Amino acid sequence: MSRVPEAPDVKRESILSAAHLQFARYGYRRTSMEDIAKETGVSRASLYSYFENKEEIFRSLTAHLQEQSLAAAEHCLKEGGSDVDVATRVEAALLARLTPFLEVVQSAHGSELYDENNRLCGDLVVASSERFLEILTTALAAAARAGQIDLKSAGLSAAATAELIYRSAAGLKQGAADMETVTKRLRSFVAVFFAGLRA
Repeated sequence: MSRVPEAPDVKRESILSAAHLQFARYGYRRTSMEDIAKETGVSRASLYSYFENKEEIFRSLTAHLQEQSLAAAEHCLKEGGSDVDVATRVEAALLARLTPFLEVVQSAHGSELYDENNRLCGDLVVASSERFLEILTTALAAAARAGQIDLKSAGLSAAATAELIYRSAAGLKQGAADMETVTKRLRSFVAVFFAGLRA
């Protein structure tokens, strides 16, 4: 019986998963194409048929993680619609958006991976952040129209509110020893912020 060849997108996904594991274990600089090929269970020649080099793998992995976090955040903001409190939806969206990247930063090779991410993927991060702000702005505008929050009395537009929330939440990792601390800070921040929008 002949073996059905694996679909290219499935193989690509398995390469990115293997690369993720290798970068987390050894950092960017110490991970080689050979390491990724071995972790994936393919030859180096096969690996090079999908990716030109380690930089391309790293960028592709970053793009993949950015897309996953955006999809998860958007799902959180839409889930339940106006039946679920907007603060609850925003909190869940922020956790979905930020947690994967905060976990990487807090890993043993976090600072190196963060530096490489800035060097190789800054454009991807900026584009993804802009998309998240658009999604969050849309959700906040809908919540304001539904009377869940009062942006007008706060003198804020939905876009300005989205930026304040996102930039502030992203800074909550400073000095945090672990993800549990970041999560507690984020929940407290969202609760205080939205209490002000309902005053």
